[in-house]
Amino acid sequence: MVFTAGVFLFTRYGSFIIFKLGRVISVLFRKNRDEGISPLRTALLALASTLGVGNIVGVSTAVFSGGPGAVFWMTVSAFAAMPLKYGEVVLSMVTRVSDGNEYRGGAMYYIRDLIKSPFLASAFALLCTFSAVTVGNIVQVSAVARSFEREFSISPLLLGILGAFAVYLSLRRGTKGVAFITSRLVPLASIIFSSLSVYIILTNIGRLPEVLSLIMKSAFNIRSLFGGVGGYTLMRALRYGVARGILSNEAGCGTSPIAHAKSNLSSPAEQGFWGLFEVFADTVVMCNLTAFVILLSYEELAVAGGLNGMELVLAAFGKYAGEWAEPLIAVSVFLFGYATVISQGFYGAECMSFLTKSRRVEKAYALIYCTAVVYGAVAGDGIVWGVTDITVSVMTFINTACLISASGVIKRETDAYFGKKRPLASENKRL
Repeated sequence: MVFTAGVFLFTRYGSFIIFKLGRVISVLFRKNRDEGISPLRTALLALASTLGVGNIVGVSTAVFSGGPGAVFWMTVSAFAAMPLKYGEVVLSMVTRVSDGNEYRGGAMYYIRDLIKSPFLASAFALLCTFSAVTVGNIVQVSAVARSFEREFSISPLLLGILGAFAVYLSLRRGTKGVAFITSRLVPLASIIFSSLSVYIILTNIGRLPEVLSLIMKSAFNIRSLFGGVGGYTLMRALRYGVARGILSNEAGCGTSPIAHAKSNLSSPAEQGFWGLFEVFADTVVMCNLTAFVILLSYEELAVAGGLNGMELVLAAFGKYAGEWAEPLIAVSVFLFGYATVISQGFYGAECMSFLTKSRRVEKAYALIYCTAVVYGAVAGDGIVWGVTDITVSVMTFINTACLISASGVIKRETDAYFGKKRPLASENKRL
């Protein structure tokens, strides 16, 4: 569905991604001095929810379960999902509402106001809240706890308790506080992780053709095209590659527009450009860096050694960069994980605010969310990955269908920005 919807939306309004790429990039480098939360900070807040375990453990799981070909489909899914990300950000800007000194927006708002379905909007908000607690919290904390226990012998229970307290304090600071924290953590963690990944790839640059060949042969194996075991291999590569690609960049599932709607930009199209940047940085760059390092020792560590998840990542980085690399990766995972947990907690809080104005319900959600931090550290992710795939798939189905239905609005805003039509006469509404 992601591929089909992506192609449809690209032909409807997304061709500018190729033909007007220069103008898109120029917007990303333009300075912003307006009051409020800058588009860069909203993009980093959105990236904080995606640049986490999805880029590290999620990629490892995709390669282990779907084979090297999953990397190809993961990358293809990113390009196919770019029009979806752009579209959902645009719609969130069009339908956002003013609430005091900040804006509120997201998929639930445009589902309610453009699709005219309050029930579906509420259902989406509930799914988003559940996703925040599972993939946005338990999965992230589990990965951090496993890596810290292995590298630093820190008790998962102690880490969970301290983590829950830190998350609670961060969420209490509100949108600006969370955006400030993530704007510091995301660049720091990205620099650490990407620098180490690039170092390993460059020191093994002679094997890069071998890795690329492994990916392509696995993705387009002759047997994969004509059934049998190969057909199953192709389907596994497609399933895990696309599933982890969506999970990583969240394009189409309607979560990151909650962050983008906070931007001080007035142009929906320009904020949509930051959504494109988000997908590219998350999946095309970061996920592929992780995948290439893993695939350098895929046969030894994954096939013969049976390693998966965080253990596979740490072993791969440790093999090519030395033992000192493993604790460094553990620290970057912690930074990514913490940023993801607080940003996803923020998403859940925004969804609860959409569903109810009851302070008791919002406090109950905060308690459940912080308790889930402890659970994730002690109990691990267990079956959460499978449940997460289902939840994200349902959210993506609902949101993508709504994007297609409201694609005329996105096209009108896009054409207006590039001077083809007058903009929609839409003002941000007050609660």
